[in-house]
Parts: sequence; structure tokens; C-alpha cells
Amino acid sequence: MKKNAKTLLFAAILMPLLAGCAEEDAIILKALNCEDYIGEDAFEFTYEDEHGEEITVSYDDVISGFEKYESKKLGRTVHVIYDNYDTNETMLSSLRTGKTSYDLICASDYTIQKMMTMGILQKIDLERVPNYAAYCSPTLRGIMEDITAPIDGKEEKLSDYSIGYMWGTLGILFNPAKVASEKGLEEDEIKFDMASSWTNLWDEKYRSMMSIKDSMRDTYSVGIMKEFDAEIRDLMAASGCFDMEDASLPLLPDMHDKASADYNVALTEIFNRCDKESVEKVKKQLLALKDIVFGFEVDSGKDDMVKGLVGMNLAWSGDAVYSMDRGDNESGNTIYYSVPSTGGNIWFDSWCIPATSDAEHKALAEDFLDFISDPQVAAANMETIGYTSFIAGDAIHDLIRLWFDPRSYAMFVYVEDEEDWENSDFLYQEYDEETGEPLDTDHEYDEAHDAAYQTGIDLGDGEGEYNASNINEFDFAEGILDMAGSTFDQPVVYGKPMTWDEYIVTYDAKAEEVNKVITAHNKATGDSLEELEFIEGWDIRNLTYMFEGSLTLDESAYDFDSEDPALNPYIFYTDEIEEIEIEGQTVQCARQFGAQYPDHNDLPKLAVMRDYGSNNEYVLAMWSEVKSNNLPMPAVIIFAILLVVAAAFIIGWVILKKYRHSFQVARRKETSAELEAKAKK
Repeated sequence: MKKNAKTLLFAAILMPLLAGCAEEDAIILKALNCEDYIGEDAFEFTYEDEHGEEITVSYDDVISGFEKYESKKLGRTVHVIYDNYDTNETMLSSLRTGKTSYDLICASDYTIQKMMTMGILQKIDLERVPNYAAYCSPTLRGIMEDITAPIDGKEEKLSDYSIGYMWGTLGILFNPAKVASEKGLEEDEIKFDMASSWTNLWDEKYRSMMSIKDSMRDTYSVGIMKEFDAEIRDLMAASGCFDMEDASLPLLPDMHDKASADYNVALTEIFNRCDKESVEKVKKQLLALKDIVFGFEVDSGKDDMVKGLVGMNLAWSGDAVYSMDRGDNESGNTIYYSVPSTGGNIWFDSWCIPATSDAEHKALAEDFLDFISDPQVAAANMETIGYTSFIAGDAIHDLIRLWFDPRSYAMFVYVEDEEDWENSDFLYQEYDEETGEPLDTDHEYDEAHDAAYQTGIDLGDGEGEYNASNINEFDFAEGILDMAGSTFDQPVVYGKPMTWDEYIVTYDAKAEEVNKVITAHNKATGDSLEELEFIEGWDIRNLTYMFEGSLTLDESAYDFDSEDPALNPYIFYTDEIEEIEIEGQTVQCARQFGAQYPDHNDLPKLAVMRDYGSNNEYVLAMWSEVKSNNLPMPAVIIFAILLVVAAAFIIGWVILKKYRHSFQVARRKETSAELEAKAKK
């Protein structure tokens, strides 16, 4: 017993020393990223161990997940010091001082160009990042390869010095109902304007409706699209790649490669004009726009849209999804996002490794890049931040189907077991109708209803019989058919396999039957239960550019040239597209899915805005002038008059004061002389 006690005492003394030794062997990775820009929620991660066996673990978040994964892999403790910055400019300014150093930095494309030119980055060993090579969108990677920066007189590729992280577009976020209400316009008119042309932002009818980014580059790009709108349209027509008779300017069949190779190059040249003459032209456009808009904002626009403080906002696509989701779930505001028909900016945020990182820490940084390039981790990042990952693969494919594909709703793939069903706030979260705040209480469903929805079995009180109040209690239409056995490739309705087109016909017929029950119920009880909406048809979204070659599937079972989502896994159904027709012209308006993933055929209309280089001084001077005068012209005139009056008053007061002072001095001299004269007498 005493021996055991001595052993325990010795262990108690030794353990802290051993722990200290372990910590001394720890390696620290210092990473710098923009705020709120990495996965912070728990997720499951599956990997193969050294014996080739699959191991599934649960991580609390991406950073701690990497620490645990890498520590196990290396057999030593790994810590990540993870810092944040607010803007690319402040981050770059801080790095220039040399007071801080990092092993990894996430920055925007143009900032990485600057850092390359400054010679403060080192090349990434892509062979050490196999997940990126396997799962990165080949199209996006190709765009990055076309971006270069001079290093020691030689043009180097951005793709050699950085790993793509998130990407998106810059567009217009708008609430048609609010704008229509305040401006006396039709909602379809607003949707048409926002989808058809950037120039409509300058229309007087939208005065004080829009906030724009207090961001030189983003707002400058909008000025570019306005100033050179006619030239861009002429280029589109001359390319022969677009249907110029359609207001949405869609790509013609089989013209994607030609448009990408020829037209996009010309568009990119226009988009990057920053010579002194071009900047002066854009400045005039931005001064005119500033006179129209409500004001500038840094990061409040996405929340202002949800609250209804503004009706339009210049927004990044990730923020747009955030606003649309919150508008749907909290405030009842149906918000849209569009990149007008002539196109716009496509941007990238990427990870890079500073030259100050030594070989050991560089290898650790590359392991981190490989970890976050795993589709499972990329999906966890997207779940938290809402932006679109560079990474594709099965996990991202499943996530996008879950979020956006109406086949998911039809099959109820949200729910796999009772626990998930009960804890799901995606379908069940309730909100206060007045405040829009989430409520603690959820809908109460009995086990029979739970089982029905989990398996897709018919909801009702008997075969072919429906209870109208039960159907409407769920407030979504996809509960009226037995879909057990269905897959994305083929639906099964009441045990009968069919195509998805046949499913839509079957569903609409059943919805018509159910609506008769609802109508009879309303008539008999005085209730006003809503009838189910018909599907009629789904549109498609082509995401070949994103998922090509990244999925685990039997390629022989699919037709990758088909536009049928059941035959081609790169094609998705969508039920969010609205067609708006005005005076014989048609445009399409989309929402979350369209913001998250542009269609394959829209990519040639998106251009990368590069670093301004030696012309940066012109753009900076322009932006200073645009931002310095924040008053409308009438107010400027009145203010100038007041300044003149004030100046005249001050000058007059100074002259008068000086005159009075001279008069007083002369008077004192005169008085003194009189006194001296009297004294002499």
C-alpha cells in the first residue's frame, strides 16, 4: 500500500513535467483571416487511418478539428493561433510594418497580387495539398491561373501562390415589395430593372432606395459597368455568342467556350480600366449615383435589408444569401439578388503562405490547406458562413441538393431519424409574427406524423383520404404522396417508378384532389386554409463548372451531355426562378440558389477585377473626391453661400475690431496728452 502511495506521489510529480515536455514539443500555426469566415459549428469527419481503416470523429469546429487531426497525424501537439482582421487594406498595412508575422493568410485576389509583387509570399507545394487538386472546381482554378503578378520582373500565376477558399459575385440585393410600396411602382417593374441593367440604379425613380458599399473597388466596378454599358453591349453583339433580342442576354447554345475565350477577355479589359481618363469618367458616374442613393455602408447593408431600412443594396453574394434567409425566416421580407444581364464582378478569397514562414511551419500550413480542402470540412465552412467554397465533391453536392433541389423536399431527405427530426430548426423553428424573433417553442407533431414524414408515407387519416387541417398544418406541399424508395435519379410514387416529369404531373393531380378537400372543409367550417400550390414545372441550373470530375460515382451510369438532372448529376432542378416579362422582353429573377451558384452559362459574363498597379493613385484620388462631398448639390450651394456670408461677417468683424482698437489707442494717447498738458500748468 505504501509502495502504491509512493508510486502515485511520484506520478503526480512527474506528470506536469511530462506535460511540460509535450508542450515544449508543440508546434504553433499562426493564421490570419477575415472576421466570421470559418466554420464554428460541430461536424463529423471521416478519414482513413494508417491501416486504411475508416475513422469517423466529431469535431467542435474547423480550427480545433484541425488541431486534433494534425496532432494525431504528427504525434505531437499542434496549436493554431487564429487572428482576424477587418479589411484587406488594414491587414496589408499591418503586415508592412513587420510587427506581426503569420504562417497563413486568407486575403482577396487583388491583395494577394499586391503581396506577390511586394515579394512577401512563397509558392505553395500543391503536391502537399492533394484534396485541393482533387476537389477544387477546375473552372475556378483556371480563372485563378489567368491572374498574374510581377515578381522580380517575371509574371507569376496567382494559383502558384494561393489556394482558393471562397468565391462569389457582386450584385444587387433588393426588396421589390418595399420599393414598390414606397415609390408607387409595380414589383415586376423593379425585378425587371434589377435583372436587366446596372444603369437602372441611376434612374431617378429609385432615389434614396439604395445603399452602396463604402468600398472603393466594389463601387468603382459598378461605375465601370455604367460608364461602358454601351460598349459592353456592342461587344456582346459582335461576339455572336449572345441572344441580343432577349433582355437577359442569354448565351446561345454551344457558345460557352467561345464566349469564355474571346468575349470574356474583352470584358475583363473593360472591367480593369483604371487609366486617368477612364477614372475621370467613372468618377462622374459615381458622383451622380451618390446623389441618387440613400448612402454608404461598410457591413450593415445585409442587416438593413432584413429590417427594411433600405430597399436595395450593393451586396456580395454570400451576404445576399444571409439576407434572403433571414428575410424569409424572420421578417417576412422576400428579398432578391441579381447580377444584371451584362454581367459583373467575380471575386476570390484565397489562402497564401508568407515568405517568413520556415520549412516546418510551411509544411504545417500546407497540411491545414489540405484539411480545409476536404469536401467534408468545406461543407462545414459553408454551413457556418454561407459563402460558396472553391471545393466541390460529394459532401458539397449533397449539401447543395439539401439546400436547394426541390427533389429533396419531395423525398424529405432533411430527416433521417427521429432525433434529427425533433431537433431540426430548418423546418420547425417558429418566429414571432410581429417582432420576427425566433420562439423557443416548436410545432408539436405526434409519432404517426413523424413516421409519415420521415419515410415519405402518405399524410392523412386513411388510404387516399386527407384531413385538410393536418395537410395545411405543415405549411408545405410535399406531404401528399408516398415517396418511399425514391432517389434523385428516379422518384417512386406509391411504389411505382417514374421520371421526375411524371412525378410533377402526378403531384399536381393529387394536389388538385387535396384542394377539393380543403375547399369543402373551408366551406363547411368557415376556415380559410390555403390550397396547395401546383408545381407545373421546375427549371434547371447547370453547375458543371463546379462539380465536373469531383464526384464519387459510376460515370458509365450517367450522360454528362444531358440537361436532365436525373441523367446528369451536374444539373440541378430549381423552383426559385421567376420569369418577368415587360413589353415583350423577358428576364429571370432568382434568389438564394442563383446567388450561391451562377449558372454555367453565366460565367463568361463575369470578370475579375485585378490590382490597379501603378494606376492606384488615380483611383484613390477619385474615391477621395467621391467620398469627401457627402451633401447633395442644393445643400452644397446653400452651404457655400453660408460660408461666403460667414466669411464676410468675420472679415467685417476683424476690420471693425481693428478700427475700434486703433480708435481706442488714439483716444488714450489724446487723453494722456491732455492730462500731461494740465499737469504742466
